[in-house]
This record gives sequence, C-alpha cells and structure tokens, in this order.
Amino acid sequence: MSIMTQLEFELNFTNSEKEIAHYILNHGEDVLNMNVKELANETYSSPATIVRLCKKIGLTGYNDFKIKYSAELQYDFHHSDRIDVNFPFDENDSYKMISHKLETMSQEVIADTMQLIDFDKLERIVDIIYQYPSIDIYGFGNSLLAAMSFQHKMMRIGRNVNLRILHGEQVFLSYNSTSKHLAMIISYSGETKELIQIAQTLKEKQTPIIVLTSIGDNQLSHYATYLLNIGSREKIFTKIAPFSSQISMEYLLNVIFSCIFQKDYDKNISHKISYDKRYDIRHPDSPVNDE
Repeated sequence: MSIMTQLEFELNFTNSEKEIAHYILNHGEDVLNMNVKELANETYSSPATIVRLCKKIGLTGYNDFKIKYSAELQYDFHHSDRIDVNFPFDENDSYKMISHKLETMSQEVIADTMQLIDFDKLERIVDIIYQYPSIDIYGFGNSLLAAMSFQHKMMRIGRNVNLRILHGEQVFLSYNSTSKHLAMIISYSGETKELIQIAQTLKEKQTPIIVLTSIGDNQLSHYATYLLNIGSREKIFTKIAPFSSQISMEYLLNVIFSCIFQKDYDKNISHKISYDKRYDIRHPDSPVNDE
C-alpha cells in the first residue's frame, strides 16, 4: 500500500499519529524539505513519535519516508510551484484562472506520467496486446470510464476489448479466463478489494496481467506480469475530483492505443475512415439518415 494511502486510511493510528498524518497530507511537498525535528515542532509531537509512525507504515525511519514519499509525489525539489492536483483552484479564482490552472495541471500530469514510462516495458506490452485477438480489461469507477474510452478506440480499428460494467460480471469474466487470455487491470490505488480478488483469480488461471497503477508498494502491483505506473500525486479521499488520475490513466491508454494503431498504420487509417464514411450518423449517406 502506498504511503499516501496508508496515511489516509489511518489504520491503527494513535491520535498523535493521526495529527502527523493529517499534516503530511496537507503539506506533503513542504514536509519533504523538513528534518524530523522541524516536523515534530509543526505537529506538536516528538521525533520518536514520527519515527514510530514511519515504522508503522513499513518504513525504516524518517529519511526512508522522505525518499519514498518524494518518489510517490514525483517531487522535483527544483520546481516546487506546481499546481496542487487535489485542489487545483480555490473559491476566489476567476473562471479564467480556473481554466488556466487546469490547463497547467494537465500539462504537468502528462509530463509526470511520461517520465514514469519504462519504454522497454511499453514496447513489450504493446507487442503482447498486438499478438492477442482480444484483451479482457478490468476497472471500477474512474478506471472503468478510462477503460470504456480505450475499448471504444480499439473497437474502431477492429481490436476486441472485453469489458463488463454490471456489478459482479468482472469477477465472473476473470473466473472464465485461461492462459490463452490477456488481461489488463486499471486501478489508481491498487488496493480495491474486488480488483485484488480478480487479480488473484487471473493468477490462478495463469492469465498474463498488464497492470496500470500508481507508484508505491500496493497489492495489485504484485500480481502484474507487466506494469505501467500512473502519476501518484492525487489523494484517495481528500480532493475536489480525480482530475490527475483520470488524465494520467487516459494518457497511458492513449499511448498504448496509438502504438497498437501504428503497427498497421495504413490499414487502420483505411479501416476507420471507411467505417466512419459509411456508418457515422453525421455523414449524409449514413443508413440512419436514410430511415
């Protein structure tokens, strides 16, 4: 489980530890510039309490926390003026300022996500997707929305993506999987109970699993045959909306789709344009317009 998620969940935290966790979550990037004594002063606690909290979430101490938390936040110590992805605007911003901040945030999230891409892994993922006639994809909530968009794009170039949206059907889809299937699981937290169950089932069925998830030691990443990371600056609960994770997921899926598309570039261009001219309801010759 990522550091941010553990701090938000507050599992078995004392009251003092909860106060420290709240402070870190609210001042995350500022905390990375503090030593343990400075953080203790700000949280009215002690260095020993902070170290105990670090150990409780699986770290060796405060320095270990700073190294790993800065990696989760993709924190650049030379550029600390980035948009807060959890609260990118405030109640006093004009509509123009909100628009500008969201534009800047989108650019930052995409840049962060690109920095996380291991292109050797990406090439292997694209190659294996290309080899399979279809792929089973799993996700809930915002991940499901991103998966649906990916499914739509792939369908337009004749690639089959199996996606179930009714409650319980994704679990059943995984139960019917085999070693001849290919699965993709999308989860920002990597801790969604149903998706962990699905991953366990797919592992039992010896199905290769592509996982898109955030940085950090979350449960889902342990089941991945192939792993790509989503940008990880977004909190699980404390935020206006899942702006950052949605942008990061969709960017990664768009990259995968585009690389698949490129493998048969001319064929896919011809296939898509031919279909659109014949069946897109916006075209004057569409069968729908003949009725």
